[in-house]
Amino acid sequence: MTLDILTGEAIRNCVSMQACIDLMAETMCGVSRGEARLPPRSVVALDEAGNLLLDMPGAVERTNVFGSKLLSYFPANAALPMIQGVIVLFEAGTGRPLAVVDAVSVTALRTAAASGLATRLLAREDARTAAILGTGVQAEHHLRAMLAVRPLERVIVWGRSPEKAQAFAERHRVSAGIEIVAVPDARSAVEPADIVCTVTASPTPVLEGRWLKPGAHLNLVGAFTPATREADTEAIRRSRLFVEIRKFALLEAGEILIPIGEGALTAAHIAGEIGEVVAGELAGRTRPDEITAYKSLGNVAQDLATAAYAHRQVGTRGDRA
Repeated sequence: MTLDILTGEAIRNCVSMQACIDLMAETMCGVSRGEARLPPRSVVALDEAGNLLLDMPGAVERTNVFGSKLLSYFPANAALPMIQGVIVLFEAGTGRPLAVVDAVSVTALRTAAASGLATRLLAREDARTAAILGTGVQAEHHLRAMLAVRPLERVIVWGRSPEKAQAFAERHRVSAGIEIVAVPDARSAVEPADIVCTVTASPTPVLEGRWLKPGAHLNLVGAFTPATREADTEAIRRSRLFVEIRKFALLEAGEILIPIGEGALTAAHIAGEIGEVVAGELAGRTRPDEITAYKSLGNVAQDLATAAYAHRQVGTRGDRA
């Protein structure tokens, strides 16, 4: 038995952001049509420091694979990524193990690509200014994703460390070819923005809904437990809200569950799944001045689809370890 090992370098070499955005459209359309088996992820608390082990199994019909993503989540990591792990791919027809794939690179790429898909579907066509709250790996990938779907002219960056925010702006300004500036507070980033991406590890809101201007689109990415959220209740209340998978959002998304617990809204506030918008079964933005929001939790269908695509690509490139 030959088991391929796909490194982060292999993923970066063979899966472009644009290709991954298109792949997320196909994948999430299939998910909303019931073409995937995705049990809830298993989360094991390792200690009182918030370190977690996550197991995300699943099967996606159109990829001809099944498998699982195993992750460690260590939010206090400094020298290493806070999320590390592997994806194990199996062949659907035979059960044969195919590959072990670096989950860090896949997670970073497909998460931003999913936000790129939501932005492509929901943001105003004339969106030219984006705000990124956060300065880590996801901030970098979201910058790429936003540039892939809208002709941005300006990006405003905020992070808890002003030094890191400034370094981010300087590092990407030349390569992006547009104005990228760091600001000292989140409000200054959000208020002028047509597109807002929250990609922090904060367990409490860094964004207030009263800052969002009419017509803005919001990608909520960083929080993934019922007790954590990056945006306050007002941000959700003001938004036409889309999710990846409704049943998982109502189990895990603090941005939604906390306002429901407060009595501020009900589950009916969720307009629908992003895959339904892809399929043309549901309208996305309905007015130019409407605020739209996409709550990202991540799901293993996205990981398996990306890993399977990469595995097919490296078959002709020789990028395996």
